[in-house]
Amino acid sequence: MDIAAALAIAGQAIGLVKDLREIDKGLDTAEYKAKMAELYSSLADVKMALSDAQMALREKDQEIHELRAKFELRTKLVEVDGFRYETHESGKPKGVPFCPRCEQNSSRLYRLTRFKGMIIYKCPECNAEYKPVHAYPWTETDPR
Repeated sequence: MDIAAALAIAGQAIGLVKDLREIDKGLDTAEYKAKMAELYSSLADVKMALSDAQMALREKDQEIHELRAKFELRTKLVEVDGFRYETHESGKPKGVPFCPRCEQNSSRLYRLTRFKGMIIYKCPECNAEYKPVHAYPWTETDPR
């Protein structure tokens, strides 16, 4: 059973308990009323727990989506002289590479930025400097 269905059933059960409370007005058994109150409280707890679980599952789904996107990007990278670049449709590198240190240490991709002129590039995250770094065109030129 999925969480949405469980929440719907728990909501219906709470509605039934409310209806039973209304029917019970003619009865005067304190124990019966205490049990009904306990059942109502338990069902409310179940509904809250299922709601929390649903939120946790949504967060996990979002995290899985982000990890898949990162994995897909990594499969499209090409390595040139120790640096990893995005690729054009042809498989040739494009743009500025990602920081090899951050990729190795934290498995994150941070694109290097120009630091001093055209020669030195720096990682905005770990501040590592790299020289020389080759930057490729972002658009692929027409081979004709």
